[in-house]
Amino acid sequence: MTELLSAFLPMGLVLLMFVVGLRLSVPKITKTFLTPKALGTGLVVQVILLPITAFILARVFMLSEPMTIGLILVAAVPGGVTSNYIAQMAGADLALSAAMTLVTTALSVVTIPFVLMLAGLADLPSISGLARISMMMIGVALVPMAAGIALASWWPEWTNKAIRFLDPLSKLVFATVVLATFIQNWQPMMEHFASVGPAVVGLNLAALALAWAGAQMMGLGAERRRAIMVEASLQNVAVAMFVAGSLLHNPTLAIPALIYALVMNVSALLQISLAQRSSLATAGV
Repeated sequence: MTELLSAFLPMGLVLLMFVVGLRLSVPKITKTFLTPKALGTGLVVQVILLPITAFILARVFMLSEPMTIGLILVAAVPGGVTSNYIAQMAGADLALSAAMTLVTTALSVVTIPFVLMLAGLADLPSISGLARISMMMIGVALVPMAAGIALASWWPEWTNKAIRFLDPLSKLVFATVVLATFIQNWQPMMEHFASVGPAVVGLNLAALALAWAGAQMMGLGAERRRAIMVEASLQNVAVAMFVAGSLLHNPTLAIPALIYALVMNVSALLQISLAQRSSLATAGV
């Protein structure tokens, strides 16, 4: 069962990112970089404030050293691969979400070692190892997204038909990805939730609060606020687990990431539900 899920997840993520790409265009993403207030706000929250918050929470909840490093590692990794699809379902600014994923993924080869160094971790992951992770993420997330953007640009009439066909399928795939995450991580979550769970939940709630507050302070609209909240609260826990196990050779460090995988999916479903209810209320339904 675990092997089947492990084989399915990458293919499912490729499909989700392809569907996201069908709704994007190069001008939309370029505009996000040319008017960088929203992008800058999101990056400050995710790249700077989130690791600082993780460090504070680790002290507040008096976590052990491995759990402290694991929590900070979760905060340091780039945005989750499914964040763009969730942003789409939540009615967020999809171009902003994609731009944040692109930038945080590119920066991760520098930001992860830097944050871990500040956390006092002596054996840092190598840049080459992190570059390898970035290439894997590009293959699973950015390449299929780029393929969707290209097809939408070249064959717009085909794109509308493809979206109508792929939308129901992508929602089923997304539900399966969430369910698979719960199945794979349920046991370690039950074993360690009492000790590190409150700090992990606190990190997710803090990400949402910081994103909301930052967007409000900068006067950003609802769609951009939602995009930053989705990106900040969904971290690429697969990268955190890979760094912990394969680069740092300490699987214990992955425990906060395992728990965060469950917490962030619950958070994502709530964000989607609230956004859709808000849209219905605005439409007067």
